[in-house]
Amino acid sequence: MSGVALERPSEGLFSFVGGLKGKFWAHIERPDAYIRALRVATPLASQEWLWNDRRLLHRLDSLERFALWKGEEWRADKEVEETRRAFLKGLRETVGPRIKEMPDDGERRRVNQWLARLEARLGVVDPYCRPSRARLELTDACNLRCRMCPQSFWEWDRNYAEEWILERARSLYPWLLQLDYTSFGETLLAPLFKQALLEAPTHAHTVLISNGLLINDDWAQFLVENHLSELHVSIDAASRGAYQAMRGVDAFERVVENAKRLVGVKKRLGKSSPTLVFNFTLTRKNIDDLVPLIRLAAEIGFQRVHMNYLMVWIAENSEDSVFWIRDRACEAVDEADRVARELGVEYFHPPKLLREHEGVERFETFCPEAWEIIYLRSMGKVSVCCMSADEFVPPPEMSWEEVWDSPAYQAFRRRVNLPGDQAPPLCRNCFYGRDVQPGDPRFHFFSEALVEHLKDTPKHPYLTEPREAFSPAGL
Repeated sequence: MSGVALERPSEGLFSFVGGLKGKFWAHIERPDAYIRALRVATPLASQEWLWNDRRLLHRLDSLERFALWKGEEWRADKEVEETRRAFLKGLRETVGPRIKEMPDDGERRRVNQWLARLEARLGVVDPYCRPSRARLELTDACNLRCRMCPQSFWEWDRNYAEEWILERARSLYPWLLQLDYTSFGETLLAPLFKQALLEAPTHAHTVLISNGLLINDDWAQFLVENHLSELHVSIDAASRGAYQAMRGVDAFERVVENAKRLVGVKKRLGKSSPTLVFNFTLTRKNIDDLVPLIRLAAEIGFQRVHMNYLMVWIAENSEDSVFWIRDRACEAVDEADRVARELGVEYFHPPKLLREHEGVERFETFCPEAWEIIYLRSMGKVSVCCMSADEFVPPPEMSWEEVWDSPAYQAFRRRVNLPGDQAPPLCRNCFYGRDVQPGDPRFHFFSEALVEHLKDTPKHPYLTEPREAFSPAGL
């Protein structure tokens, strides 16, 4: 397909079926050329023989790149957007009705993930796609009360998932590419966790976040021997004092020893998984420990450090945010980046807190969560994302698929990517749907959004009357 030949269906057909090569992209750098390409490709998207071709999987990335080409840059161009949507709708209506009938499970999962991104871009409220990712919370109980965590400032009746919740999850497994056992609680406290991990779908990337306090020899052996792709240990410090300030207990050395235990078991068993990760919530209290933690990871054999900024849910924690020391935080992020490269440690972090991003808000991004993920809570609720921007209370006999297709879930999809105050309160601060960058206070401070979220109906299950004083268990 060339800049001139875009108007000739035969050559358009050849390029569309044969794969979109490097030269093709140079020819659609202008909106008018892209529109012509879309008009040629749209009728081809509905060709039966094309979607029955076994080479479809090799074309998905190119098709998605073509369908969403310069989606942010050209979104304001009405003709581009209308033509693009016609192409996306054609793809959806051709592929969507076939998704459940695809005989190969692996192909179905891959096409389903691809379809979800297209349907999210279209804002379809009743999608053909099914969840490709899931969070399975097996308990919301924890043996710590970290200062920055809701465990320390909200009280609720702690829950442990029952068998019917695990059964609800099992029927999800054929669709999943990722299964995350992490949520508000310490998963190793959950009676059903060992059973759940033993039953984990081997085709899915599995993730667990733990505070590491309970990882003795038996736990280390179990976690390494079974199907766990990533194991994150939330440590938030590289020193005893910073750990106690962040996590409220004097247990830094214990967590480090348990981390070393995991490395030792992996070496003894000759296992490459799980990938071992230290999690670090960056605050004013521990900013000086970020670089030392990367050095500690390299020293003991953890492969990655995953840093995030503190999310402030209550006003009392606002002074701990690094938003108030943005320049210093940027320096710390850069220094950690340099040290991680030197030591060969993977280092994940959000964008830096650049002052020029304050007050900037764009709506070119689209939150895909309501089309990609489902979150099964330990008390039986179902949430739309890790932020619990909306929650539903289905009876035990109701399947996840009935919830996924329900009017309530559809109503959330209808609102999630709306501009301004039309979106749900917790979505307005979110990086996914608003492209709010860390240099903006909305990225960090959620207390006002939370108040509005809870104003009409207390959707959050955790806000109950305070109970007796808490004493960390097992320490």
